[in-house]
Amino acid sequence: MGVLPALPANPTEVAAWLPHRAPMLLVDAVTFADKHRLVASRIFLPTDVFFQGHFPPPDEPLLPGVIVLEALAQAAALHVALVKNLQYNEAFYRFSKVEEVSWPAPIRPGDKVILQIEKLREKLGFHMFKAAALVGDVVVCQAQFTAKVTPRV
Repeated sequence: MGVLPALPANPTEVAAWLPHRAPMLLVDAVTFADKHRLVASRIFLPTDVFFQGHFPPPDEPLLPGVIVLEALAQAAALHVALVKNLQYNEAFYRFSKVEEVSWPAPIRPGDKVILQIEKLREKLGFHMFKAAALVGDVVVCQAQFTAKVTPRV
């Protein structure tokens, strides 16, 4: 395993590595990656479709928890893609197991979310990750999950 490719610095560059597209591309940029870890970010804008109807005014809009979990999964898929040098059309990524997930704090419109991924192990195409999402120093989601990565034929 050699040097990782240049880290994607914007959504267009991220899209070269992941099959997701707007509005479901949930990683804006990668700030760090090595063969075991990845740190990425996403700013959830007030105009994002996820906030529409999820406690609209006069209440406070909140990002649905499953969206931040999906952002963590995309960051994990991006880690695999970068480490294995798999472009967006060269592999399928599927959740196979999610456990120990919690959402201790909300995400609001305008929040910058830091996505931290740590690869725990890999076996037979299954990749297990420990992940956390933070807004500032506050953990907003943490999870452990497994994903199956299958090369496209």
